[in-house]
Amino acid sequence: MPTLRGFSSLTILSFTLLAGCVAAPDDVAMLDGAHTLSRDSQHGLVEASVSLEGAKISRGPNDFSITLRALTDASAPTLLSVDASMAAHGHRASAANIVSDGPTFRALDLDLFMSGRWQVVLGVELEASSDLVEFALDVP
Repeated sequence: MPTLRGFSSLTILSFTLLAGCVAAPDDVAMLDGAHTLSRDSQHGLVEASVSLEGAKISRGPNDFSITLRALTDASAPTLLSVDASMAAHGHRASAANIVSDGPTFRALDLDLFMSGRWQVVLGVELEASSDLVEFALDVP
């Protein structure tokens, strides 16, 4: 039979795991058919504009249109990867395919298979440098 101390530890652990899936609403990207997200990369190499190809984010496969613009250099950046994770659950997903059309890329079939907070990371490259663009999405 659990002690009160054991129950408290279990309760704290549960709230900690829940906090990993649900963060403050103001750190979540507004991304749907009517809103485009713009973010600079961690090292300031590129600006990414991300659009959802659909009316709203949903559980399951999602497609994105991503335009990259170099902030420090005249060369064209490349989108290498689109990955998502739910750290508290150990879930990971990657876009099944990335199609390039100049500065615009289509990331296809990013399978956000569980409702909750997903951390999305775009892996980009500009000449010999790599960088990341990160944002959070809430999946209903």
